Amino acid sequence: MRNGDDVKITVVLVIGAVVGTLDGVGIFFAPGEPYKIEIFLAAILKGILVSLLTGLTLRAQRPWRHGLGYGLLYGLALALVVFLAKGAFRSMDAPYVVPSGMVMGAITGLLVSRFAFHRN
Repeated sequence: MRNGDDVKITVVLVIGAVVGTLDGVGIFFAPGEPYKIEIFLAAILKGILVSLLTGLTLRAQRPWRHGLGYGLLYGLALALVVFLAKGAFRSMDAPYVVPSGMVMGAITGLLVSRFAFHRN
C-alpha cells in the first residue's frame, strides 16, 4: 500500500468512529436501558463499517453526491439490520433506528468524500 492509501484508510476509520460516537452517545440519556455500553460500542462499530464501505466503494475522487448516496445506502442497510434484530416494529425504540441510520450514513458519506478523497 502506498502512503496516501494508508492516510485515506485512517481518515475513513476516524470519520466513522467519530460519527458513530455521535450517533451512539444518546443512549446514555435513555432511562432504564441496561446495555448502554454495548449499544454505544455497537454504534461506533456501525459508524466505522458505514464509513469503510463508503470509502471502499468510492476508491477515487468523486462528486460529493456519490459519497452522500453511498453513505445513505450503507447507513440504511446497517440500520435495517439493527431494526430487524431489535424486533422491528414490535420494539418501542426500533423505528427510530432507520431514519437515524440514514442521516448518519449520509453525513458519513459526505465527510468521507470530502476529507478522504479531497483534491489537492
